[in-house]
Amino acid sequence: MFDPSRPPAADLAMLHSFRHPACLHDGAYDVVAANSAFRQMFPGTGPGANLLTAILLEPMARIRLGDWHTEAQHMVTTFRESSAEVRPERREEILTMCRRLPEWDQLWENTVTPDSVVERTLRMLEPETRREQHMYIQNFRFQYPVRPWWLLAIVPID
Repeated sequence: MFDPSRPPAADLAMLHSFRHPACLHDGAYDVVAANSAFRQMFPGTGPGANLLTAILLEPMARIRLGDWHTEAQHMVTTFRESSAEVRPERREEILTMCRRLPEWDQLWENTVTPDSVVERTLRMLEPETRREQHMYIQNFRFQYPVRPWWLLAIVPID
């Protein structure tokens, strides 16, 4: 068995082969590894960062994400439904941070039905120019060999 906090070389090679933003994250949305395109698009979200708290609490996320509320709702719904796999103390730590958000109760109690989402897109805005870039966003789970993390990949549509 390998150390789940340290991806094997093959997983890192696969991650870094993507020219578009990609990262490996666990069920708590803690980043295990990120490629340079991901770190450039989302500064501060390298290994050890939490994607959920970054989207919800980092002010720049509201500027970069063209539809912050929709993306926040997707993340919260997914976290709520998959957090049974997360260590209880880590889950509570993340929830405690997220509760600082004024919209938290609304986001936590609402839900997005994953089956209704055929293709997920993201609208990113350049902070300086406000130029829009539409992107596909996919979250892949490793089936074989099984891994304790997911691959999040973001690919431009345009």
